[in-house]
Amino acid sequence: MRSGPFRVALATSFAFATGILMPLSLRASDEIVPSKTDLLQHAQAALSVLPTQYSLTLHTHRNGGGFHAWQRFVTVSSLVEYESASGDGRFSSLARALLADRRGLDGNDDFLWVAEADLDMAAIMTDKLSQQHAIQDAETIFKQIATQYWDETCGGGVWWDHARTYKNAITNELFLDVAARLQNVTGSSDYKNWAERTWRWFSESSMISPSHAVNDGLDHHCHNNGGPPYSYNQGVVLDALLHLFAITGKKPLLDEATRIAEEALAAGTTQGNGFREEEVPMTVDSQIFRGIFVRAFGHLVPALPPGSERARLSSWLQDESRALWKNRFQQTHFNATWEKAPQQPTAQAQITAANLFVAAASLPNDATQ
Repeated sequence: MRSGPFRVALATSFAFATGILMPLSLRASDEIVPSKTDLLQHAQAALSVLPTQYSLTLHTHRNGGGFHAWQRFVTVSSLVEYESASGDGRFSSLARALLADRRGLDGNDDFLWVAEADLDMAAIMTDKLSQQHAIQDAETIFKQIATQYWDETCGGGVWWDHARTYKNAITNELFLDVAARLQNVTGSSDYKNWAERTWRWFSESSMISPSHAVNDGLDHHCHNNGGPPYSYNQGVVLDALLHLFAITGKKPLLDEATRIAEEALAAGTTQGNGFREEEVPMTVDSQIFRGIFVRAFGHLVPALPPGSERARLSSWLQDESRALWKNRFQQTHFNATWEKAPQQPTAQAQITAANLFVAAASLPNDATQ
């Protein structure tokens, strides 16, 4: 998949980034519009920092440090996303090593992130036996959670933790998404039934507010607890609804995904037209939330029909990616906040930036029309 033209394009993009060449693509306002090749080169530069500066960090297995175990599997999915978009397999060995490292996992959401990474990796595997092993691992995780942690408390849903203290959005969104994806790769109607059952429960659970913001979870009375609508909660449900739409063809699912995305942008927009996370200052966990959001957002936009709505959402991705590239530091480091100062680079920031660039690069050519 790594073609000669792609390597030439990357070299050209690097020359532009270092100031050797000037790009020809300009808006009427003379603002540089990066090409898809440019954006993929930006993503590659962001990810290249990981094995050189954060290799030990990525393999952490104790919470309390600068990286949490579940984020390892978000990293795997992000590396796969880049490879799928670019054909560049330079990070494949890192992705395989991270996927194999299961240390430090705790709640059901942690293991569902593993299942997501399994399915992402399976999609690019050429060895059929390895591919089947990854799919079977995702199935094992899903079936264990479905069997042991779905019950009728609050009318259904799976528990976030093994102690069964909390039913929340992220765990059930992941459960829904993995079910829909497993139906697609196995053809088993059982997974479709689980996906539809989970969405019926989730959509009626009250975790989705009247404004279409997804709050964090349910209180002890099984009501929306008013927890922050973290950006990753808005993102994972977009993927879940897209995958459920793909196996059912029910357009209201796509409509609901669009409403959730629109609300997320409206709620997160700052006075300077940036995008903020709900949790300030960011924690180790929330530093990667917006990367999860933009990756799913980048899947949604191409699925929308051409028109003003798709154009508006596409423009947001393009604007954010340009702004973030301008705010980079030396050696292509980024802040998790996407802001220029103060400089606080982390592995999560690099992953988040790469996801934004890949999402912008994946827009259809007519996306802004």
